[in-house]
Amino acid sequence: MESLIALNCSTVECTSVSPTAPIWQDVLAQAMTGELIAAMNYTSLAEICDDPEEVADALEHARIERGHAARFAAEGRKIGVEVTNNVDAMHWRRLREAFLRCIEDSDFIGCLIVQEIMLESFAVASYARVGKVAPGTLGKTFASIAEEEEEHVDHAMAILRAERALDPHRFDDKVYRLHLDVMTTLAKMLAKECKDGHCEVCHGSCVKPSLFDIRLSAAELRGASLQQYLRTLDLLGIAGEVTLVWVAQLPV
Repeated sequence: MESLIALNCSTVECTSVSPTAPIWQDVLAQAMTGELIAAMNYTSLAEICDDPEEVADALEHARIERGHAARFAAEGRKIGVEVTNNVDAMHWRRLREAFLRCIEDSDFIGCLIVQEIMLESFAVASYARVGKVAPGTLGKTFASIAEEEEEHVDHAMAILRAERALDPHRFDDKVYRLHLDVMTTLAKMLAKECKDGHCEVCHGSCVKPSLFDIRLSAAELRGASLQQYLRTLDLLGIAGEVTLVWVAQLPV
């Protein structure tokens, strides 16, 4: 596959489809769906912001996430596949609903925790890992978007640390409540087996058993994502002995 993509797909349109293209198609579909969910979340966040600067910031983030989705779609075309998305798919729908519950409560901090700490931790870690093994411009795109997503996390950290300083116990309780809701779903997405049925994003059967063919595995992506999540919680000031217990309770 490396030799195929090495034909400078940035200037020459690929006409042959690699045997691993269907695997990348599903990987891209999951990533594209996640970016569109993020765009929807930021758009919803703008609706509960009172500060015009916060509104503009949320809408700018939504624009960036839509751009990420478009870049993933473009990478699919380069390898000869159409990348589709399904924001109503089982797991993604549950993640969106968790965010919307924060919106309904006008819980700006809760929204940041869900999107910036939880969802972005998975995006940063998984995209960075995919970027290391994906060929050609596909790998470069995943790596570049991982860096951009990490900037989103950095942007939110100052706000969240200041909020935690006001009442650490209350803040940590909120994070744990959202952890049980959001991180449980994310953990199921990267569990060894899809115990809840088809994810409704993969085009055929579950892509996870095929990830070994592109030098990836669900366990590796899950581990990297949870490590990123723990590091982010540590930066917030939540004790590691506490967050390790949280993660240990997640489904495998």
